[in-house]
Amino acid sequence: MLPLAAALYVVNCLVGLAAQLLGVGFGRWHHGLYAAVFVSAALALVAEGFPAGLWLVVAVLTVFPWARPRTVWHPLLAVLGLVGHGASLLARV
Repeated sequence: MLPLAAALYVVNCLVGLAAQLLGVGFGRWHHGLYAAVFVSAALALVAEGFPAGLWLVVAVLTVFPWARPRTVWHPLLAVLGLVGHGASLLARV
């Protein structure tokens, strides 16, 4: 479940980055994918035995709705989530 959760997170980051750089609105896709990302992260949290990195991811995903796009907070939270996923994946090795 963790690799799937991480992959969905990365895809959602790329969709958000494309929207930012291209000035294109992927709102419905980005938000729909966000829901899948959140559910997969929560399932991975349980399936992986509650690793600290995934707690960070879930915390980031929880506050994301209050981080407006095109502010410093949105990409900062995205990077923190990537760090959480990376730490969780590395802990499995």
